[in-house]
Amino acid sequence: MIARVTGAQPPRLFRLGPRDADRYADHLLRLDDEDRRFRFFDDAPEFMIMLHAGAAASDGRIALGFEEGGEIRAVGELFADPARPEVGELAFSVEKGWRRHGLGAALMGGLIEAGARAGFSTLELEFLANNAAMQALARRFTPSIVRRDGRVVATIAPVVARAD
Repeated sequence: MIARVTGAQPPRLFRLGPRDADRYADHLLRLDDEDRRFRFFDDAPEFMIMLHAGAAASDGRIALGFEEGGEIRAVGELFADPARPEVGELAFSVEKGWRRHGLGAALMGGLIEAGARAGFSTLELEFLANNAAMQALARRFTPSIVRRDGRVVATIAPVVARAD
């Protein structure tokens, strides 16, 4: 289902690296105020977005993105919880015009596989209770969804990675 009619080629999934920091920041800056709150749980000023994009693209976390025409349109991140190193935390952002094309599900699937390969026993996706899109995405991958401290937490046990 990952096809868009705007270009000749479908969006391309790739792992972000240090050279992608500016393009990732541009993606995050295209999010409206509500989507920034959904992604960062608060208002996110431009300087914070720039810092986050630089760190996410270069600090060792797994960041997968979709691009079309050189523009990043959706990103999923997987990083270790410092207090619980066996738990991977997930975060997503998809631009409004790019939703309902399967990008979030494809990112989730890629990050679950990456989490299994990285040895995480559990992945957690935390989101605001009024983020219906994330709730729908989470329900596609796990029945384990609970409310905690005004937020919603979905817990995913990644499948064991296959030896290739």
